[in-house]
Amino acid sequence: MPAPAAAPGPQAPQPPSVQAAQALVQGLVDQGVRHVVLAPGSRSAPLVPALLAAEAAGRLRLRVVLDERSAAFTALGMARAELQHNRRRAAAVVTTSGTAVANLHPAVAEADAAGIPLLVISADRPHELVGTGANQTTEQTRIFGDALRAHVDLPADLLQDLGPQAGSRALAGQVHRALAAACGTLSNDPGPAQVNIRFRPPLAPTPDAGGRAPASAVGAPAPVPAPDADGRVPASAVTGLAHSQQPAQALAASAATVPGPLMPSCPGPDVPPHPTPAPVPLVPSCPGLAASRHPAHPTPPDGAPRRGLVIAGDSVDATGTHARALAEHLGWPLLAEPSSGARAGANALTRYAELLNHASGAALAAQAEHLVVFGHPSLTRPVSALLARNDLPIDVVTSTARWTDVAGTASRVLPTALLSGHQPPTDAAQAGAAQVAAALGLGPAPADWLPSWQQAVAELPPLPEPPAASRLSADAVATAVWDAACADLTAPGDAPRPRLVLGSSMTIRRLDRLAVPPAGVAPHPLANRGLAGIDGTLATAVGVAVASGGPVRVLLGDLSFLHDAMSLNRGVLEQQVDLQVVVLDDAGGAIFSSLEYPAVTPAADFARCFTTPQATDIAALGRALGAVVHQPATTEELRELLSRPIEGLSLLYIRL
Repeated sequence: MPAPAAAPGPQAPQPPSVQAAQALVQGLVDQGVRHVVLAPGSRSAPLVPALLAAEAAGRLRLRVVLDERSAAFTALGMARAELQHNRRRAAAVVTTSGTAVANLHPAVAEADAAGIPLLVISADRPHELVGTGANQTTEQTRIFGDALRAHVDLPADLLQDLGPQAGSRALAGQVHRALAAACGTLSNDPGPAQVNIRFRPPLAPTPDAGGRAPASAVGAPAPVPAPDADGRVPASAVTGLAHSQQPAQALAASAATVPGPLMPSCPGPDVPPHPTPAPVPLVPSCPGLAASRHPAHPTPPDGAPRRGLVIAGDSVDATGTHARALAEHLGWPLLAEPSSGARAGANALTRYAELLNHASGAALAAQAEHLVVFGHPSLTRPVSALLARNDLPIDVVTSTARWTDVAGTASRVLPTALLSGHQPPTDAAQAGAAQVAAALGLGPAPADWLPSWQQAVAELPPLPEPPAASRLSADAVATAVWDAACADLTAPGDAPRPRLVLGSSMTIRRLDRLAVPPAGVAPHPLANRGLAGIDGTLATAVGVAVASGGPVRVLLGDLSFLHDAMSLNRGVLEQQVDLQVVVLDDAGGAIFSSLEYPAVTPAADFARCFTTPQATDIAALGRALGAVVHQPATTEELRELLSRPIEGLSLLYIRL
């Protein structure tokens, strides 16, 4: 008969590095962090047992990613998925020291520009080893420059100097500060923050007398109480984590999910209505400036009829719902980018950038008396030119402390609360639109204003190649993907709706030109438009899938795919997400053909230095990464594939 199991030995005291790691992870879960991405490494090893323990207790989800650049964009995607539900909840990425930290920089830069709450947890060597030539040791405490909202550098001997309890409290307090800065809790300026924690060996937990790793280091299963209404589990359920005092659950919610004072929390049954927001004049000390800047358009009385335009750019949250509601409230045309979340309803125009370049559109734009801007418009030069006009008032509505005003022409900035969810403009949204209109003194447009824009769009020259053509083209693919996104939102049943992630460059611009606004709910694709880089698109999509728990479809070009293809390479012990990747392969960077460079560059030089054609067998690469590959030959075949449920990893590869 088998020998009886040995009795557990006495619990051995843990090294300071392990105790500090436990306190840090306790601080994360107490402050509402629910998603952590780990890139394997040695110096960060003390954090692994604590993260596993928190995962075993149901306090967070841990995703292990093989390289740091992909890990950072995966965390970025997780935080973006939360933002689409109006939750500012930071996701964390954990790395070892050295070049591992430098590889996070592209995602940190995007988080900075787009206002995404991202927490970098970088493990480091003790201070005295920096600059000595010690292995994998560099100055990584200021590596991200001014991109960070906050930076914390925790010394290796904090717990020894202050004692375990006081040291753990001090460490958790610094984590709280970093997360508050990342989420914009007080500043209303969300973005990346860094906690650099230094560990001195030993880095592994001490086994007990029986030679086993302590339960606190491996996350031994423990009964987990049912979560509360906000999905939180009591901190006492976390196995083996330092626990100096019962955490304040209200703080755990507010520090990680509630916006700052300029953007109150989303209204709920127990939240009183927000007071009418007040616009902030950009130059309040110069009363004569407004009149001199807009001589051709004297300001009409508040509420008087006005010919205006609503412009909705990329939005990481639900601000686009507000833009649509305002346009419909005032009867103004809506110029909405695909990733604004506003491109729906009768007021939203298709081909608006093309129209602004046309004589009829230019004539209409010249009649405009007011512009109201939401989000981050950046896709087209005609819209940028419109926003650069200084002969009419331009108001910016923003949900954070930052706003888009490239040309410096904005007259006023209006902070506003977010509208919740991806719903059609409800009575509550319409009330919010009326509130914004009242705050800005805006009146409805004359009856013929919106129809004149709609008629001008209808009279544009027909598209060179109708998107409905059976032969596959880039336009046909983009249109099919948009139509599938619209259909997904109205499909019957309770199945999760696939989310759409868009690559930058030509992919999103095709949709901006072609996507027909649906009558009901607006799709809200995600796109990394903060800095509009082509890197990290696939990793971002993986993060969205992990955080949302639902299927994700991503549409991107061949260069964007190749730039980030290895983000599809997962460890076999990690869960496979439901991700469908649609690749438009036009053998290079097509966007440059639409710019001025082909006219002044010899064809061979242009191809070599701008288009950069490639000959990679993308279908074979997809199979090597574990994807089920489809190569549709017609629009009908593509649309049929897009109508199927997204299960596992698949690649729809279209070579043009």
